[in-house]
Amino acid sequence: RLNSRSNNSACSPDTCFTESSKSSSRNKQKPIIRNAANRIFPNQDSKSSCSVTLHVPDAQSTASVDSNNSVWKISALNKEIESLRAELDQAKGTITTLQDNEQRLKSRLAEQAQKMLERGAKFENVCLGEKRPTALVRHYGNLYAQARVDTLDALDALVPLKDADELKTKILFSVIVLSFRSVQTTVSDMKDQIYAILQVKDLKVNDIALNELENGISVYLRKTAETFNLKKNVSEVCSQIYATLYDYPCLKNCTGLINYAKDCVRLAWCLTNQNPSYVIDYETRTFRKEIHMRFHTSNQASNVIKSYLWPALVEGDNGPCVHRGVVLT
Repeated sequence: RLNSRSNNSACSPDTCFTESSKSSSRNKQKPIIRNAANRIFPNQDSKSSCSVTLHVPDAQSTASVDSNNSVWKISALNKEIESLRAELDQAKGTITTLQDNEQRLKSRLAEQAQKMLERGAKFENVCLGEKRPTALVRHYGNLYAQARVDTLDALDALVPLKDADELKTKILFSVIVLSFRSVQTTVSDMKDQIYAILQVKDLKVNDIALNELENGISVYLRKTAETFNLKKNVSEVCSQIYATLYDYPCLKNCTGLINYAKDCVRLAWCLTNQNPSYVIDYETRTFRKEIHMRFHTSNQASNVIKSYLWPALVEGDNGPCVHRGVVLT
């Protein structure tokens, strides 16, 4: 039996080739096996020789990772909060600075506006009431339209002047002119005395101290215009009227004329102390409709002014006319 196997094993080349071919054919027919990692194994033995390790995290490691992520997120949020706080502090500082600048600007504007009210006539302080320039100009018109008419009635009651209409008109016109002349002289003399006391010799235009002094005097005179004692000026105006019309001693007893003189002097004082000062014009002899209006008995075709019933009121020496004068042409 052994010999037989040996003989069988010692086969011929052809027989060996045939067996080898069959063995090779059987090996080729074995199926290809792929594992989870997609690796190819030629046979089952090689498959068993290769292993794939899969790591499955446990609950503790997962919690550790989540904890690390949470710590990182909290740290990032804290940094963001600090950054926002810094920006907020910076914004608050900017707001505070802007508010301070706004307050300083408002203060400067208020001071500038106050100076404009004190130095110029383009702005009016509504708190002054009837002492405002526009109110004073309106009072100037009412003085002609109402007070003058009332004074004419008082003069008509004087027997020597009953039929002297032209004389009565000249008296009333002279009172307003003399009132402005008197208060202008008083203001000028008062300023000269102040300059003399303060040893102001040269009146320089650009002298800051001198300008402040002049403004201070003007402001004081405007604020005290309603209470300033003007009895001397009223007496001066009336005395000139009495001296000129010495043939009419009855004028000294005319209360209406005295009250009219008081009103004219007070209004002239208020208008003279404005900035710029209001002045009256009664020298122009040619009719101009922008500064004159004709009395109803005037010759409408003539431009030659015969006489003034009421002087024109002008803002400043060469300023605009704020109230037209009444003339006869």
